[in-house]
Amino acid sequence: MGAPGEVTHRGRWHRRLDAVCSDPGLLRLVLHPVVDVAAARVAGYEVLSRFPSAVPTEEWFRAARALGRDADLDRVVLTGALSRLDLLPSGTFLTVNASPTSLADPRVMDVLLAQDLTGVVLELTEHADCDPRDLTGPLTLLRARGALVALDDVGTGHSGLLRMAVVRPEILKIDLQLVRGLHQDLVKRSLVQFLGECAGRLDAWIIAEGVETADELDVLRGMGVPLVQGFLLARPGDDFVPLAPEAARLLATGEPPAPAPARHAGDLARRTKTARTVPGAVQAVHEEGVPVVVVDAEDVPRVLVLPAQRAGERPRVEAVETTLAPETPVRQVAARALARPGPVRFDPLVCTDPAGRFIGVVGFEDLVLDLAAVPAGAGHRLPWRTGA
Repeated sequence: MGAPGEVTHRGRWHRRLDAVCSDPGLLRLVLHPVVDVAAARVAGYEVLSRFPSAVPTEEWFRAARALGRDADLDRVVLTGALSRLDLLPSGTFLTVNASPTSLADPRVMDVLLAQDLTGVVLELTEHADCDPRDLTGPLTLLRARGALVALDDVGTGHSGLLRMAVVRPEILKIDLQLVRGLHQDLVKRSLVQFLGECAGRLDAWIIAEGVETADELDVLRGMGVPLVQGFLLARPGDDFVPLAPEAARLLATGEPPAPAPARHAGDLARRTKTARTVPGAVQAVHEEGVPVVVVDAEDVPRVLVLPAQRAGERPRVEAVETTLAPETPVRQVAARALARPGPVRFDPLVCTDPAGRFIGVVGFEDLVLDLAAVPAGAGHRLPWRTGA
């Protein structure tokens, strides 16, 4: 049994949770707008909880988890949040939050599955005790009802990349700790760019939360982040409200994002192992299973040795007859690759500097992935959005 102080503390939290769960009227729900940067309009609203005490909201949910009552609290909050769906403005979405462990509770799933979830984003909070693979079944059911899934606090937490890989969310929310001051922090900007690239691979949108300064907004817009949330543009309120005129003016007068620089062969070239002789290259391919380039005394590539495609076959030896300049545009690289004869069409392409010296090889897979990549959210349209 715990110490007297601990027992008293737990008992106090049980009574608080009992009160809210038995009388949901004690719970106040507010709506925090999510803003579409390009359109200068509200794209959606996140439902946030306010409890009947001076205790911060996060303390309520932390205590509920510690007492094993997170599903009790989530059920009450979700019931109130989803009751707002009938009032949701056309062309917007409603984000509701839930602990991943709550989705294992039939009472919580009953609340969620009781209605059409088109226009609802279920935001999963970070939870150290949850294996994301346990979410596959519940999320399949919720998506079948029309819901989309968002991951909260992306870029922080113990298992963010694993959660992304397993859950395959439609929306990633960049944690405010990464957003705060990113205009002065190269590492933060690099991490946000990385998450934007992850979103592109997942065909997902990203939302940057906690935007509080014009400098942060300008950097995020320049990086192609499509959706933002924060006190700079809108504060939580009791009603569904459009974007305030002053916030719309701030978005309208900002500098447009700079176009992404065209990528070239040199951006994709990867340095691979080299050898001075073909036998040496063949031996290296046998040992390491990667392409090896045979170069002469001036580091000019002469032969490309490729791993065998099937067991029992010998490595393939191909003369390097043409090379790429590093400034060759990626689309032109693709055209040249596809113009090659069938047997070598998908081989790596060799890139050299102006003096003909070996720089690296451009793999066909890297080439395709680069052509398929898009800026974070660019060109996408949320499924329920009907306007421009």
